[in-house]
Amino acid sequence: MDRVLARHGLLGPYAGHPGLETAARVAPDGTRLLFLLNHSTEPARPTARDTVTDLLTGKRTERGEPLGLDPLGVAVLRLG
Repeated sequence: MDRVLARHGLLGPYAGHPGLETAARVAPDGTRLLFLLNHSTEPARPTARDTVTDLLTGKRTERGEPLGLDPLGVAVLRLG
């Protein structure tokens, strides 16, 4: 199943992280948003694929740096 989804570009950016749900949205003004939800009781530290700003904390993370999500944590990331 993953191969078919990957072939059609339908896998999320963090598909390899069990328990991490992602949803991408584009705001009416063109701002790109990425919502990350950690459904695990363990912290998640996926690598940022773009430079992002967490709109909940104000923290900026550069591409290639780890994003820290607490157990059962949420991040709303503005891309760019």
